[in-house]
Amino acid sequence: MNPELSQLISLQDVDVEIKRLKSEIDSLPARREQLESQFAAANKEYLDIKQQHEDVQTERRRLEEELEEEQTKLEKFKTDLMRATNEREYSTAVREIDVARKAIGALETDVLKLMESIEKLEAQVNERKPEVENKRVELDRQLAEYDDLAKSTEQKLGQLLAERTPLIETLGANTRSTYDRMSKIKSGLALSEALDYKCLACRMTIRPQVFNDIRRGETLITCENCGRILFFRG
Repeated sequence: MNPELSQLISLQDVDVEIKRLKSEIDSLPARREQLESQFAAANKEYLDIKQQHEDVQTERRRLEEELEEEQTKLEKFKTDLMRATNEREYSTAVREIDVARKAIGALETDVLKLMESIEKLEAQVNERKPEVENKRVELDRQLAEYDDLAKSTEQKLGQLLAERTPLIETLGANTRSTYDRMSKIKSGLALSEALDYKCLACRMTIRPQVFNDIRRGETLITCENCGRILFFRG
């Protein structure tokens, strides 16, 4: 076989694999994101309950702080009552004590209701947590596999790019130009196998004499229809 034709076949095989590996690398982020989205969708109810639980706890802490402030006020008003020296100061202190006690009562009721909600939500979270954690472990395993796949694919790509350099650089100028041009036009497939008197890329019938020349592989022959360089694997 013509040395350049043999080299072109190897070059196209390398280029096809490089294209596949690049496509695989480019697809990995989207595939990772899809896995994360599927996990979130499958566990939406659990995540919503967990968020509710956190929100209710935050609200409880806020009310408890407010309750503590009202209790501090109540103690102050009791002190004011003990120190009252006239009817006006006494009445004001009594009124403020009454307002503070009502506020404290309302806050205590609200806190108790929140505590009941927290207890129910916590039970729901704990019930679903083991299943979700198992799913998270599986997701992390899949994501780790994707990371390993990305690394190994990058390594393979680097090796192929290194192999490609001497293949393309040692081609004759005209052959290289033809290959580059046809690769761009034909989506990376500058060559096509000839089999059973047909170009397998475009299915164009090849004349017997031309097919025999292709089988010998002594010269570069292009398809009369699609323009690809034809070869016979044998």
